Amino acid sequence: MPANLKNMYEQILEVIGGVDNIIALGSCITRLRIIVKDNQKVNVESLRQIRDVAGYFYSGEQHQLIVGPSTASRLADYFNERHHFPSLEGAVRREPKAPSKISSQLVSDTKKAVRQKYSSKISQVCGRIGHIFLPLIPAYIGCGLIIGIGNILAKTCLADYPNVVALINVMGQSVFVYLMAIVGYNANKEFGGSPALGLAFAGILNAPALDKIALFGLTLSPGKGGVLAVLAVCWVGSWVERKLRNCFKGSMELFLTPMLTILLVGATSLAVIQPVAGWAADGLASLTQWLLQNGGAVVGAFLGGTFLPLVMLGIHQSLIPIHQQLLDSLGSNPLFPILCMAGAGQVGAGLAVLLETQDPRFKTIVKNALPVGLLGIGEPLIYGVTLPLFKPFIAACIGGAAGGAVVALCHVSSSIPFGVSGVILLFALSNLHSMIFYALGYIVAVAVGFFSTWWLGFDEPDLQA
Repeated sequence: MPANLKNMYEQILEVIGGVDNIIALGSCITRLRIIVKDNQKVNVESLRQIRDVAGYFYSGEQHQLIVGPSTASRLADYFNERHHFPSLEGAVRREPKAPSKISSQLVSDTKKAVRQKYSSKISQVCGRIGHIFLPLIPAYIGCGLIIGIGNILAKTCLADYPNVVALINVMGQSVFVYLMAIVGYNANKEFGGSPALGLAFAGILNAPALDKIALFGLTLSPGKGGVLAVLAVCWVGSWVERKLRNCFKGSMELFLTPMLTILLVGATSLAVIQPVAGWAADGLASLTQWLLQNGGAVVGAFLGGTFLPLVMLGIHQSLIPIHQQLLDSLGSNPLFPILCMAGAGQVGAGLAVLLETQDPRFKTIVKNALPVGLLGIGEPLIYGVTLPLFKPFIAACIGGAAGGAVVALCHVSSSIPFGVSGVILLFALSNLHSMIFYALGYIVAVAVGFFSTWWLGFDEPDLQA
């Protein structure tokens, strides 16, 4: 049943401290995110009790309510249509006090750990990478499904219509045509530089004319280093731009800063940054391929079993450029299907919880979280079901390890870097072999997650706490 946006809006406003207490508001795929002026006015217990809120946690300065895909963006729009709150990117960052009115010592300790976690340098870096790539996910999902469906149609009912297949492929590959430019724009913006200069940096690194130019006796290679090179150049470029801004005054700054930034960073990127990034990208692809070929089930089990904790810590976002680089270097991504098994293990654990729990309200929470879990969006299950119960979270990791072992052993690979996951990743895999063994791995992960939860058991949740 669709969420009642009006009721959620009114209840959230009441317990968040009112309209005047909100500094900024936004959303990601599954969460409504709110920054407030005074955390002492926020009633955390009441936030967790709101109908259709699957989970809540406090990350840095943001109160994050897990409400599910589509609901998150629609709820944020509902708020902004009435009050026009500033975006989260424009909010002033500060060190806020912890939210008040937390009744349980365990919950209090958890919130403290979350705040410490999100103040770490690693989490800040992962968060920045996420801000660069997460806006691309809708395009990856749409194009990934088109690529997968096109692969199936090309071998079946459209086998005699090559032009139609070619057109479908054009649509499926469309997100990759200007991908580096989009990454450059987002990266430079995130690193504090002018977004348009990020476009210029990406254009320099990927210009087709580079293969006709020799530098220090070496012919340049357009696109070498992929997204890793673009990220590195934008990080350096934004720093150079900020320094140059301080060197010029008045109208001269407007002309000289961008010109000198492009010249200095462009030369440095081609001479130093791109070759180093290219070496790193090739090494990363070779290492991943070697580990999966030689480590097989052991490596797959390790990757599939540890991915959920990475998601819980927010570190998984740092893998996004690695997924893209593997696709650029190898032509397919063997890592992503393995990591998707973590979500399958969690679906199995959620099914076991659904059958075992006697609490009707908690059954409703699980029922709402399972469908999106099947589609590859696991946060409602993590924060609303398995992690609060803990033992099912461990069981989900065990299921992910079992599925990851199968997928790695059978050399499953994806034709997209990330975005489409869960059962719908079946349509975006490289070939029939990958589809069959991905399905097998998914079934194994669900089954092992289910029976591990059944065997470990769990304590009934105290929803009041």
